[in-house]
Amino acid sequence: MGRGVWLDPLRSGVTLREYSQAWLAERTVRGRPLAVRTHETYQQSLDRWVLPALGGLPLDRITPAAVRRWHAETSAATGPTATRQAYALLHAILATAVADDALPRNPCRITGAGQARSDERPLLDVDQVQHLSANMPEHLRGLVDLAFWAHLRLAELLALRIGDIDMDAGTVAVQRQVVETDAGPMESPPKAGSQRVVHLPPQGVSALAEHLQTRSPALPTARLFVRRDGRALRAHHVHAAWSTARRAADLPGVHLHDLRHAGLNSGGAERGDPGRGHATCRPLVVPRGDDLPARGRAARRRGRSPPGAPRSGHDPEPYGHVAGTRADGIAGLPSPELSGQSKPTGQERRAWDSNPRWVLPHSGFQDRRHRPLGEPSWPGRG
Repeated sequence: MGRGVWLDPLRSGVTLREYSQAWLAERTVRGRPLAVRTHETYQQSLDRWVLPALGGLPLDRITPAAVRRWHAETSAATGPTATRQAYALLHAILATAVADDALPRNPCRITGAGQARSDERPLLDVDQVQHLSANMPEHLRGLVDLAFWAHLRLAELLALRIGDIDMDAGTVAVQRQVVETDAGPMESPPKAGSQRVVHLPPQGVSALAEHLQTRSPALPTARLFVRRDGRALRAHHVHAAWSTARRAADLPGVHLHDLRHAGLNSGGAERGDPGRGHATCRPLVVPRGDDLPARGRAARRRGRSPPGAPRSGHDPEPYGHVAGTRADGIAGLPSPELSGQSKPTGQERRAWDSNPRWVLPHSGFQDRRHRPLGEPSWPGRG
């Protein structure tokens, strides 16, 4: 109160160790408790990197200087990913403490320390996906094809049951996922907002039919993808086969999750498929050309969205698919508030706009790590 700021005396004197455990127990994401694997990851980060140095301090004794010192020591002791994750977790916990009136301001003020910096991922084409699939074991080729054509995550693929497939309608129902935990594989609902029905293109239906022909008959409750001997398929089995397949296809740096993003860019975005499992259903990329109405092109020149284009609204993940990217008109660019970078200049926007192949709508979304190969790296307003 001496500085004109009121703090809850019952909360400000609580140690970080006590407060962090209560935070983990009460934390929710879109109204749901933390997933088991997420809870385990947070707890491991706290136990290994945060609490040994800061756990005994009362919340009101954690200063920006103490956080900077801890961050420097952690950076020297481990790699950048573990440091970033630990810092982001500490920032989130202390942000809740500010909301609880236990702190006047968040002491985590290191610019960009919690922001993910991932290398740009390659965008696979259909021929590359088919080459990768051909180099997988026969019982896993359908999994690769479905990851691409249905844009599914590995955890969702492992949880699919035969009853989730409707060959007549050409759909796949995503109702659950299988995640690896400290206690072993566990089935749970998919990520928040990711329960959906995916409509497959003809290529996806054909690939799924081929897989069903190679699989022995089973009940609708049986897993769609299993090992050769019929036992449960786990993530490490898939990753081992994938590692061999990508080397055989001369694509050693390709990740299994790249199939999902390649499929989203090549198929789901153009179809406007709402069943993509992302927090937003805006198109990733819109082809540019004479198919756009003249009034739409005129609207874009005036800085407005073309008629029929998705409009900005509440996004439950305001920074898009990658931490630090924005879901507004400057799609895919690091948020200036988080990274300290400025918006693209007019010259950079004009350079992107002059490209004859692609243009992003005003409120569109694109992850700049997954742009088409050869495209400029500065997306801007259409």
